[in-house]
Amino acid sequence: MITPKQFLELELKSGISPENMDFVELARQTVNQILEYKDLSTIDYGAGTGVYSYELSKAGFKVVAQDVWKSHRDFMKDTNPDLKVIAKPIKSDLMLFIEVAEHMTDIEIKAAIKTIDPKIILFSSTSEKTENDQDWGHINIKSQRGWVVFWENMGYKIINSLQLPTPWTILLEKI
Repeated sequence: MITPKQFLELELKSGISPENMDFVELARQTVNQILEYKDLSTIDYGAGTGVYSYELSKAGFKVVAQDVWKSHRDFMKDTNPDLKVIAKPIKSDLMLFIEVAEHMTDIEIKAAIKTIDPKIILFSSTSEKTENDQDWGHINIKSQRGWVVFWENMGYKIINSLQLPTPWTILLEKI
């Protein structure tokens, strides 16, 4: 099992970093797709290196960056000291849930959604098994249809398909 520190090192080596201008641009363009929601309280759930959170903040969102791993929270605080970084999720109207669900069980996801109670979710997750899943700590991989059914059962519907941050990204709204 990969440790939080090892995971952070793997992310940084892979370019998931504020030092990688291509990744920063991807985050900026992702945020630009949801500017209409910038007045909503926002949580970047599983914020990792904080790049999306920082770009949300720059665009005027009231955002908190949440990550369960201290190594990630410390990294975010060191690289973006003005960013509000938290360990536990809080209620928020908009939730960024980008490439995190595959690291969680369905029970953990349901608990997070119950706590956050988001009206809108920007969701992107691995929807195909790969040979690197174990290296990345992927424990919950569903097909795209599987994720759609999961969200429908949670009381959400797709309101838009987005092209970023991955080719399979959906915007969900609570029914």
